[in-house]
Amino acid sequence: MFAKYVLPLAMAAGTLMLSSVGSQAMPMAKPGASPLPIETVGWRCGPGWHVNRRGRCVPNRRVIIRPARHWHPGFWYHHRWHPGYWSW
Repeated sequence: MFAKYVLPLAMAAGTLMLSSVGSQAMPMAKPGASPLPIETVGWRCGPGWHVNRRGRCVPNRRVIIRPARHWHPGFWYHHRWHPGYWSW
């Protein structure tokens, strides 16, 4: 009975206990560990506002991207001596 029931159970329990002792994938932090030097940064002026050069809160302005200006129309090749333009 010992070799059939108790010995395999004892070996399985011993294997589980010994395998969990040496492996610590993520060790827990020590309770006396000092906190990291991280400073929490918050919104000083609030959302939609920013600090200007003088330290005052001013609203964010919209960024308008204007289309590029063309200073001449496009050219194309033809048999005449002057460049071709649109005729309107």
